[in-house]
Amino acid sequence: MKALLLATAMGVLVATWGTAIADEAHTTPYMAMEVQITGQDFIGLVPEGIRFDGHTKGVVTDGLLVGASLTAVDYLPYRHDGVGVVDVRGFGVHPDGTTAAMTMKGFLGEPMPGMIEAMLDPAFEPPDVDFQIHGAAWFQTMATQYAFLNHTVFGCAGTINSAEGGVRITCRSLAP
Repeated sequence: MKALLLATAMGVLVATWGTAIADEAHTTPYMAMEVQITGQDFIGLVPEGIRFDGHTKGVVTDGLLVGASLTAVDYLPYRHDGVGVVDVRGFGVHPDGTTAAMTMKGFLGEPMPGMIEAMLDPAFEPPDVDFQIHGAAWFQTMATQYAFLNHTVFGCAGTINSAEGGVRITCRSLAP
């Protein structure tokens, strides 16, 4: 009987919290960004696998800092197991002068075994498909209206298409 009561209580608790989180999702601080790859430096083989540094420019299209221009570099290694590791450092400048720095760590979709060998082929062309991106971002700013950015983490998800050079990503605060 205790187990049934405990299971029922847990079910109600999870349903209540899950509903509350879903109800508040639209008010959770977030930002959506569209970014274009503007250049790429081929670093080459490194102990972890193969590395490219991707330079990007973009804009915040929705949410916090909408209208801010973005500049970033992704120090992107593909590991020997075919996993792309996102390692971005960037900053944004809002038209009102507000600035924010960003660090993002994450992964590119599913592992792609054989990617290192494929990329070393001089005839390699990136596939024209959207790869999933997921990770976490941290921000730093001196703007008092966005001070909470300095002590929260954002979960990020989106896509990258290397052939077209486009990145679309949304980051949502994970703070309660």
